Amino acid sequence: MYSKWIQSWRDLPLKINFWNTALRAEIKATKPFLRTSEFLWQEGHTVHTTQEEAEKEVMKILDIYKNTVEEELAIPVTTGKKSEKEKFVGAVYTTTMESIMPDGKALQMGTSHFLGQNFSKPFDVKFADKDNVEHFAWQTSWGVSWRLIGAMIMVHGDDKGLVLPPKVAPMQVVIVPIYKNDEGKEIVLPKVEEIKEILESKDIRVHIDDRSELSPGYKFNDWELKGVPIRIEIGPKDIEKQSVIIAKRYNREKSSLEFTKIEKISTILDEIQNIMLENAKEQAKTNTINILDYTEFKSKIEEGGFFNAPWCGKIECEEKIKEETGADIRVIPWNSEDSNKKCIYCGEQSKTIPIFARGY
Repeated sequence: MYSKWIQSWRDLPLKINFWNTALRAEIKATKPFLRTSEFLWQEGHTVHTTQEEAEKEVMKILDIYKNTVEEELAIPVTTGKKSEKEKFVGAVYTTTMESIMPDGKALQMGTSHFLGQNFSKPFDVKFADKDNVEHFAWQTSWGVSWRLIGAMIMVHGDDKGLVLPPKVAPMQVVIVPIYKNDEGKEIVLPKVEEIKEILESKDIRVHIDDRSELSPGYKFNDWELKGVPIRIEIGPKDIEKQSVIIAKRYNREKSSLEFTKIEKISTILDEIQNIMLENAKEQAKTNTINILDYTEFKSKIEEGGFFNAPWCGKIECEEKIKEETGADIRVIPWNSEDSNKKCIYCGEQSKTIPIFARGY
């Protein structure tokens, strides 16, 4: 289609963004969100007049993905390139962002590919420049899937259920009114509505759980299961004290907050978002190991983790490590060039220190 759509430099850059489903022949090793026969994803395809412009697009998208995952989902990622063996088929090179899950397995969070002219030449995708001289176009492609949702569940969730980062939680605050009779209801509900209005004026997403057929305890567990970042509990006694009880989902900590300081919840949500990212970074750091000895590598890979290990750059070593340990090169981080060490497999001079890991 590009060869039909693109005629001159005026048609470029051409940028297409998809939100769609994809089908793959995944039958035996399916895992919800991570690997399913049908999945939802976002993918992009762009066409450019110059190599420089296309490569700039590749990095721009990778940065957007990284910022989204870290700042919105509170999951730290490592960015860099895939090895020649692991790159997207047909790409000149593939950039990637990788994260480590609490069980020590790696998860590819998204990729951005520089396709060069590897597709434009066989498919005759050309454009006429300002001097009316024809050139083959330069292309990119990139994508993330609902795998990001699976990662968010694994990184932050606990035995009680979901733990949602405030920025992406559909409900950031749930208010649970507590009363035993109509008299208590008449005292509590007006205050509940007042608190909701204050919070919504701060662009906070609020829900009031006024289900009369359920006990407060049931509601507490229900909202913990669904991962709502903050739960507000308020009953007649709280009205007397001119305060509410605040329950944070991520650490299940409870505290009292005065009515006059209810707007502080906006700041508390920001704090929760930042702490969840820092906790995830600490978890990733704990699961990352610098290693030089292959025997030690083989013994520790069973426990999982990210392994920073020197590599000579030869595909033979990469394939042997994969064959013998089940670990592959997940990412060659930016600025990881190193010629001062010995390849963990063959003992020859290293060229870089990629991250090896077993993945999903």
